[in-house]
Amino acid sequence: MLRYAFAAVLFSAATLPAQFGGVSTFFTQTNDAADNQIQVGVSFFGRVFPFRRFSTGGQGTGAGLGSQSALAQSSHYLVAVNAGSNDITLFRRWSVFLFRRDVESTGGTRPTSVTIRGNLVYALNAGSDNLTGFRIWHGALHAIGKFALSGAKVGAAQVGFDPTGRHVVVTEKATNQILVYPVNKDGTLGKPTVNKSAAQTPFGFVFRRDGTLVVSEAVGGQSGKSKVSSYEIRGNGTLRTISGAVATKQTAACWIAIPRNGRFAYSTNTGSASITGFRVDGKGALTLLDASGVTGKLRDGARPIDADFNTRGRLLFVLDSEHDEIVSFYRDHRGGLHLLHGSVQLPDGAAGLIAR
Repeated sequence: MLRYAFAAVLFSAATLPAQFGGVSTFFTQTNDAADNQIQVGVSFFGRVFPFRRFSTGGQGTGAGLGSQSALAQSSHYLVAVNAGSNDITLFRRWSVFLFRRDVESTGGTRPTSVTIRGNLVYALNAGSDNLTGFRIWHGALHAIGKFALSGAKVGAAQVGFDPTGRHVVVTEKATNQILVYPVNKDGTLGKPTVNKSAAQTPFGFVFRRDGTLVVSEAVGGQSGKSKVSSYEIRGNGTLRTISGAVATKQTAACWIAIPRNGRFAYSTNTGSASITGFRVDGKGALTLLDASGVTGKLRDGARPIDADFNTRGRLLFVLDSEHDEIVSFYRDHRGGLHLLHGSVQLPDGAAGLIAR
């Protein structure tokens, strides 16, 4: 019976246009306070289905994390934060299967964001205002040091490597600052350069392949006031603003996603049940795709948070924290977003989303 059901799914998917992205995989975490698990889902030509869950061996918080990149991946590994047990989990990834290799304490409190490049991993401890670095060696995590943020109670939202691997970036919501750390040859971090963001409440960010940094700015959640900015990182860690505080005309822009071609960028607007799209030119400048600021619309009452594109950049997966589900959009060649049918249901409090 299962074989025939699976065949029916494949047949149904095969009738959809191929430009919907073929077969893709996405990962989120349940953030369960008793047993945090990674929910793996698959998309067959735009239709999403749950696959199975894998325990992290740690605990979540049971509530939203207020961060981007609660999960991170490389070609072989997936890393997840366990904000409730103050540790992170390293998985070996093979297609849709995850094999837990290690769980290590961050030595801080409430890790909410993580980044990986090569054999280096950095976890952001939002509760203790610091970063913990790890090196992956023989499939295990080995701590290489802790590094302070700009101060106490800074409201750190995300940590991430730049495309060169020479810098680690952290956004601080409460201080309106973006920190840029140099990465030393031994993988440790040097003293950060502190940059003021173009608008208030810098939150999520994504780098384009050429190093353009696109950052959402929630402006304290004020109605219709959110912004998105783009920057270039100079060699000394200072940021050169390319497009500063471009209005989304929406509320609580917090998460950013960029498809592979890099010609567009999108912010999910938690307070508006919408997604705002921008055209990104060759120099990294942002132009609003739609005068209203609404490029994609979720169902009424939705609160979109984490989002990520599949490898081909045609499917955008979005985590709706109000209805506890992952939905998908098809991106057309002009950057428009079209909501597709179907969703994957999740426990309340799920957080983090990455796709392949």
